[in-house]
Amino acid sequence: MRYIRKRRNLRKRFAVLGDGITEQWYLKHLKDFKEYRYKISPSLFANVGIEKAAPIIDGLLAEGYDHVTYLTDYDSIISQGKQEQFEKFIHKYSKRKKVLICETMPAIELWFLLHFTFTSREFPDCNQVERELKRYLPEYEKRKSFLEKKAWFEEMVQGQSVAIERAEQLLKQMSDGNTGVHFPYSRIPEALLEFERQKK
Repeated sequence: MRYIRKRRNLRKRFAVLGDGITEQWYLKHLKDFKEYRYKISPSLFANVGIEKAAPIIDGLLAEGYDHVTYLTDYDSIISQGKQEQFEKFIHKYSKRKKVLICETMPAIELWFLLHFTFTSREFPDCNQVERELKRYLPEYEKRKSFLEKKAWFEEMVQGQSVAIERAEQLLKQMSDGNTGVHFPYSRIPEALLEFERQKK
């Protein structure tokens, strides 16, 4: 009598963390639109922050997730004087290929803005970049009632390829020096590249 050996399920698992509801709704719409494979954590759309992020990341890795991506805003890190804590956080995972940390200065709204226009203007906080974003998304609000709608995302995502180019241009300017404390930048394109890899 022949026995059929059951195949192990080798499907990889991926997770992504968003600092707050803005990141989390963006990630949800992005997943639906691009058919990405990641799980959004925490599932209840709670604020994360760097204090909670490390235990969540470690827990996901312990559960067997193959990769964890974390999106965070840098303006709150500066305003709370947590730059040193953030550097330690970065260092902790710097040699872990399974973890990718992508910060945006000042906030994810800068990444949204790059879908519509290029700017290297310094924004000390997210409120200022939000005002600039409203020139292109007049009804934009950091509220669930707005963020859960797909229309704003579907309008914005049409400019994703040029937003990636603009973000890369900002990172090059930053690496060349001569930038201020609040120089805008976003590493979200690194996350998008990782999400595309995960689809293969």
